[in-house]
Amino acid sequence: MASPRFLRLAPIGAVRRCTALVLGALFALVAVGIVEASADASSESAPDFAAIDHYVQKEMKQTRMPGVALGVVKADEIVHLKGFGKADSSGRAVRPQTPFIIGSLSKSFTALAIMQLVEAGKLELDAPVQRYLPWFRVADEEASARITVRELLNHTSGLSRAAGGEGLQKQDDSKGALERAVRSLSTEDLDRPVGKSFEYSNLNYTTLGLIVQTVSGESYEHYVKEHILIPLNMKDSFMFVPEAQRHGLATGHEYWFGWPFPGGGIEANRAATPSGYISSSAQDMSHYLIAQLNGGRYEGTQVLSAAGIAEMHQGTADMHAGGSSYAMGWEDSELSGVRVVRHSGDTGNFHANMILVPESQWGVVVLMNGSNHLRLAGMDGIANGVVSLLLGHQPPPEPFEQAKVLLLVVVAVGAPQVLGILCSVVLVRRWRRQPEGRACRSRTIAKEL
Repeated sequence: MASPRFLRLAPIGAVRRCTALVLGALFALVAVGIVEASADASSESAPDFAAIDHYVQKEMKQTRMPGVALGVVKADEIVHLKGFGKADSSGRAVRPQTPFIIGSLSKSFTALAIMQLVEAGKLELDAPVQRYLPWFRVADEEASARITVRELLNHTSGLSRAAGGEGLQKQDDSKGALERAVRSLSTEDLDRPVGKSFEYSNLNYTTLGLIVQTVSGESYEHYVKEHILIPLNMKDSFMFVPEAQRHGLATGHEYWFGWPFPGGGIEANRAATPSGYISSSAQDMSHYLIAQLNGGRYEGTQVLSAAGIAEMHQGTADMHAGGSSYAMGWEDSELSGVRVVRHSGDTGNFHANMILVPESQWGVVVLMNGSNHLRLAGMDGIANGVVSLLLGHQPPPEPFEQAKVLLLVVVAVGAPQVLGILCSVVLVRRWRRQPEGRACRSRTIAKEL
């Protein structure tokens, strides 16, 4: 510690210069902080959408995705809409109004319909399903009586992922498709106790769709159109695939050895609509995200209370996947250290993602007319990357995907065997065509023996 004598002996000019330097450094630090804060604020209020578009195009090229539609909302307004690539083999460009099949994003519409009926006093979340469908059964009669509406919403009913899958893949566009699919559960064994743990099953939402239909007295499709699509001004959204096709539905693509080919997906089945077969556009889904971010309100129209929206977004069922939990047609998760509410959808030939960032009021939807089951996480990565860029972060790297490695192993092991079989076939054919050569070779072999 400096002595008082030293302080007395220190030149006054040196002290002044030292003080000036310290104050200057402090002012510089404050100025840098102000500039950085200003830059952050500018980045938050005016993101670089040209950079975001460039990123999406780069990812499309990497995944060979034929077409993508992007919608970005901030609070109660659409701030960016863009179409990329081709909608179909004719070369028609993807536009923000182009309809895509949205896959399991449809589940959130079914959950919203259920919550509307709850708020109308026509349903109770914790009531057993049998209150609304008295004939509802799974193989275990006691368990059948205990499954509640909430457990269907949270995927904790005990129904397995495979339950009813085969039935949903059969084409059935009749009015009775929903009820037939739910009645088929009467022989299904639950693979876990009712209400104990999460397992994703489309039949949970097929059953919810039938509950909407039964309680409202309207078909499921008519109810959603009248109470969700029309109030949210979703003019390019459709409850029937053939209707969407008449209005420019993009062509879906499935991937073979990394390349997209038109077709694929399951046949249209009305029983699959509540869990995965609504069609919509990036523009319409942006309206939907605005309502989700603003307590159920879009341009003065209220489709659900703010409390109801909050309950739909609140995760309650542990998904055992990176801290994510399932809510009601939504996953309560985290991205780059920030809470997000999200869902993905896939039909085998279409892929879709929607992400809400409640804290900063961002919403992103990405619709794709292709599905590569070996790179599902990579396709989800496009939406993740857009959100990361909006938050001022670098897009996360594509996750390691075991399925891709497995394909490489299968090809590496199988290719030589296939080549060997082909060579054997060629040699046998030659042997059959040259009988004179057979005798010579036989004598040669005999001599060697």
